[in-house]
Amino acid sequence: MWYTGAGDGGKTKVPSKGEVWKDDDVVEALGNLDELNASLGVISSLYPQLFDLIYKIQDDVFVISSEIAGFNLNFSEEKIKELENLIAKFGGEIKPLRNFVLPGGYLASSFLHLSRAICRRAERSVVKIMREGKARDVHVKYLNRLSSLLFVLALWVNEKSGNPNVIWKRFG
Repeated sequence: MWYTGAGDGGKTKVPSKGEVWKDDDVVEALGNLDELNASLGVISSLYPQLFDLIYKIQDDVFVISSEIAGFNLNFSEEKIKELENLIAKFGGEIKPLRNFVLPGGYLASSFLHLSRAICRRAERSVVKIMREGKARDVHVKYLNRLSSLLFVLALWVNEKSGNPNVIWKRFG
């Protein structure tokens, strides 16, 4: 069977907390991380050249979710260094940015911008539960760097696909 109906009353089970309401802060953070992972999956479908990188990031996000849910999988600071190296690598392959940009250009770039925004929301929700001792600071740091990487990748994909970044020019 593809459903249990166990959550029909508005509650769910989280290993780290037991049975909780579905609007619990931990469930909110887990949902935001799940949405981030889903949006990353769209990117790997749209831009297969990034599949391996996106898959690795999805794995990291899933590990963070698992740790928040109550499983100790030893997510480490090394993951943050990996993201910083990727930001330097991809950032070094694009022209310097001198303007604000709006999400747009190539479709995969637009979804990278969307994933960046979802990542920021996930980060805010993880900050909230970290302040209550339900997440680790390494989770927040990772999500902070990930949003930066997603921004750089959005610019990189536009450049590599021959699509200009959408420069913000105030109307009016």
